[in-house]
Amino acid sequence: MKVTGIIAEYNPFHRGHRYQIDYCREKLKSDYVIIAMSGDFVQRGAPALLPKHLRAEMALRCGADLVLEMPVSVSTASAETFAMAGVSILDNLHVVDQLCFGSEYGEVSALQELAAVLVKEPKEYRVLLKTFLSEGLSFPAARSQALIEYFKDPHHFEGDDFDGILTPLLNQIVQILNLPNNILGIEYCKALLRLDSSIRPVTLKRQGMGYHETFPDQQTASSSLNFASASAIRNTLKSGFGTNEILGELPDNAALVLETAVNKNEFLLEDDFSLLLQYCLLNETPESLISYTDMSKDLATRICNQINHFENFTQFTELLKTKELTYTRIQRALLHTILKIREQPKGIPYARVLGFRKSSSPLLKEIKQHTTIPVITKAADASGILSADGQKIWNDNLRASNIYESILAQKTGRPFVHEYQKQLVLLF
Repeated sequence: MKVTGIIAEYNPFHRGHRYQIDYCREKLKSDYVIIAMSGDFVQRGAPALLPKHLRAEMALRCGADLVLEMPVSVSTASAETFAMAGVSILDNLHVVDQLCFGSEYGEVSALQELAAVLVKEPKEYRVLLKTFLSEGLSFPAARSQALIEYFKDPHHFEGDDFDGILTPLLNQIVQILNLPNNILGIEYCKALLRLDSSIRPVTLKRQGMGYHETFPDQQTASSSLNFASASAIRNTLKSGFGTNEILGELPDNAALVLETAVNKNEFLLEDDFSLLLQYCLLNETPESLISYTDMSKDLATRICNQINHFENFTQFTELLKTKELTYTRIQRALLHTILKIREQPKGIPYARVLGFRKSSSPLLKEIKQHTTIPVITKAADASGILSADGQKIWNDNLRASNIYESILAQKTGRPFVHEYQKQLVLLF
C-alpha cells in the first residue's frame, strides 16, 4: 500500500488541486491520497469561502480518499506552525509514505537544502544572520542574505555535486524565499526534519496563475495546465461577477458543489464577520488584546486608537496596515480576537475525520492498526478519548466552527446546526 499525503486549504478546490491529486495517482503511483485540510478558517486570517464539510466533499469527489481537519489554532497560524501541524497529523498516522506539495521552484532537493540549514542553524549561518540583522535588515531579508553568503562555500551543499538542480540555487535563493509556495514547501521540509519523519517530500511545480494574482484570464481558462489560483476565484466571486465567470476553473464535481452553495448564498467572506469583529474590539483594551496570537503591543494600541473609524473587516485591516505590520498579520490577529485564540500548538494530538470514500476502507483499517493518535470519526466522542492538551485544541476549534455556522445560518436564513450534529461526508 502506497499512501501520499497533501496539506491544503481548498479555498475553494480548483483544477490545480485536481491536477495534484491526479499526479499523486499517476506519477507517484499512490494507492491512496490523504488530505490534511484547514477547517472553517484559513491561514491568511479569514473564514473559508465554503464550510469545511463542503470543501471535504469537493476533494473526495475529485479523487481524495480521506480528508482530515486541521483545527483553527493551527490553520490560521504562520507558515511554520501550519506546516508543522499538518505534517505531524500525517506523520502520526504511520501509513503515509510521501508528502506532495506545490512550489514555484519545482525542485525538492533545493528546498531541502535550505530547510536543513534553517533547522540545524550551523554556526557560520548564525553569525551571518546576526550580522545582517545588526545592519538593520528585516528578518526575511537578513535570512536571505545569510543563506546566500552561507552557500557561497561549496562545502555547505549536502548534494553530491553541483550539476543540474543545486548549481543555480545560490543565484535563486532570494527568488525562492520571496514566493509563498516555496516558503511553505521549505516549512514542510523543516517539519519533516524536526520530526525525523520517514515521509519523503515531493514537490510539483506550480502551474498557471501566481498565488497573489486576483482574476482568472482568458488564457488561464483555455489551457489545461494554466490554473487559476484560489485567490483569483474568491476575488472574482467577491467582485460580484457570479459563478459563470469561475465555474470553468473548477473540476465539474467541485463546480457543482460551489454553484449550489453560491445559489443558496451559503458562503462567507471576511466582511460577513464585520459586526462581530467590531463588537469584540469594543470590549477589549490594549492590555487584553495582546493576549491573542499574532497581536503585538503596537498593533493592539493602533487598534484601540483607530476603533472609531471602523467600517468593516477589510477596511479596518487596510486602515491598520503599516510598513511594519502586514495585511495578513493584522487580519490573523483580528480573527484571533474574534475566536479567542491565545495559543498555537506545534502538533495536533488527534486526527479528526471530515469525510472518506467507502472504497478507502482498507486505508482506514491500516490507520487504526498503526496510528499513535486518536482518530475521531464522531465529534461527540472526542471528550472521552482526548488528552487535556487535545481537548483544549478541540474546544477552541468547536467554538470557532460554531461561530462560523452561526454567521452562515444568519446570512442564509436557515436553522443553526451545531458542530456535533454535522454528518461525516461519506462517498460510495
